[in-house]
Formats: sequence, structure tokens, C-alpha cells
Amino acid sequence: MEALKSIFKFYINSSIHVALAICALVQITFLKFGTADRYIFLLFSFLGSIAAYNFVKYSKVSKLHHRQLTRSMKGIRVLTILCGIFFIYVAFKVPYDTLVYMTPFVVLTVLYAVPVFPNKRNLRSVAGIKIFIIGLVWAGATVLVPVVYVKGVFNFDFLIEIIQRFLFVVVLMLPFEIRDLQYDDATLETIPQKIGVTKTKVFGSTLLVVFLLLTATKEMLSSIEILSTILIAIISLMFLWGTDRQQSKYYCSFWVEGIPIMWLFITLILQRLFN
Repeated sequence: MEALKSIFKFYINSSIHVALAICALVQITFLKFGTADRYIFLLFSFLGSIAAYNFVKYSKVSKLHHRQLTRSMKGIRVLTILCGIFFIYVAFKVPYDTLVYMTPFVVLTVLYAVPVFPNKRNLRSVAGIKIFIIGLVWAGATVLVPVVYVKGVFNFDFLIEIIQRFLFVVVLMLPFEIRDLQYDDATLETIPQKIGVTKTKVFGSTLLVVFLLLTATKEMLSSIEILSTILIAIISLMFLWGTDRQQSKYYCSFWVEGIPIMWLFITLILQRLFN
């Protein structure tokens, strides 16, 4: 049992779970735009996510609360280095234009963690923009870049999809901001710090309503997409309102971060039922 607990902790703390969540969103994009499975790009996303997230979480400039991870840090460092090396290798198999479109999001990730601004500040320390930077990076990496990779068209449905993905990720970040109220410096001016926990949940609920309504504006819309969007919005709403300052250890890091994986499974199940 202890061995299983250790494996699970490593799975969460090494960012494997969040990397799978990002891959799930990439695969949802592929399914929505009618493209076949692109395993090279999924591997590219998986390796890059682990390397990037561990860089942000465990860099010396990060002020997040991960001091308890010192025993497993060596394993996480090894995994991160290996993922970084294999990410570079896989990048040579990815088209040049895809890498060009990915570059701004890599730069944002670096600026999020590295103090390159005056007074040793990074993007994470800039008041009020933390979750919006994350939403932008996730939307770009899971919608824009995959569409570029498959030579897709930047049409109206693509625009709606990238806006929806941004809203969806911002909503998923709100439980983390509520959880981190006891850790975040007041100068960060996070949404819960500025408007309180209850109003943050109302704000997130409003974003989910917009997320749902935008689906109806798409030119190419299937019953599978309608149902999957409704179901994942309901699930996200439940987890948002179930969030509190005092929560179980893995409420956010496993369940909330796992919502994109749930979305993919819902989509695949609905495809089986309707097809």
C-alpha cells in the first residue's frame, strides 16, 4: 500500500497527471476538427508539458508550497531532464511552422517563472494576471498549435474553440487560486483575494455559461459536441462550487486537473454511442 501511495504521489508531483490533461485537450481538438490521431504531436505535448511544468513548479524562483517534496525531488529532476531531452529529439520530427507557433507560449512559460523584470519579478508576480497567462498558454498549446500541426483552417469555429478553451482553463484555475489563498502573497491580487471566494465561484460560473453559449455559435456542430460540452460544464461547475480553502490534499491536483481527461473520455464514449 505504501508503495502505491509513493507511486501516486510521484505521478502527481512530477506533473505526469497535468501532462496527460494537456494531451487530453489536444486530442479533443483533433477530434473536433476531424483529424486522425497524431501520436508524434501528443508525445511532443506530453514531454514538453512535464518539462515546462516542473521547471515552473520547482525552480528556485517559485514561491509555491512544495517543500515537502525534497525526498522525491531527485527522481522528479531526472524525469524532467529526460523529458526535456526527448522533447528536443521529438521536436525535430515536428514541422517548422508548428515550432514557430509554439515558441511564444514557451517564452511565456519561461517569463512566468524566471525573474527577468525589474525588482526580480516574473509574470507570475504581476498582479492579477496569473491565471489569464495560464489560460492563454493552454489555449494556444492545445488548440492553435495542434491546428497548425494538422494544417487546419483558421475559420470561425477555430476562433470560437480557442476562446472556449481559454475560458475553460481559467475556470479550472479558480479552485487552485482558492486553495492557495493561504499561500499567495497579497500583492498577487488573485481573483479570490480581490473579490472573495463566493464571488470567485459566481465569476467562474458566469464564464462557464459563456463557454456553453459559444458552442451554439459554431457553424459545424454535432450532437456529440453539444452533449460533451454540457456534461463537462456541469462537472466543472460542481468542482468549482465544491472548492474551499480547506480541501483534501488531491482535490485540485488530481480531481480538478483531471477534468480535461474526463472530457476526453466523455467525448469518446459519446462517439461510440452515436456512431
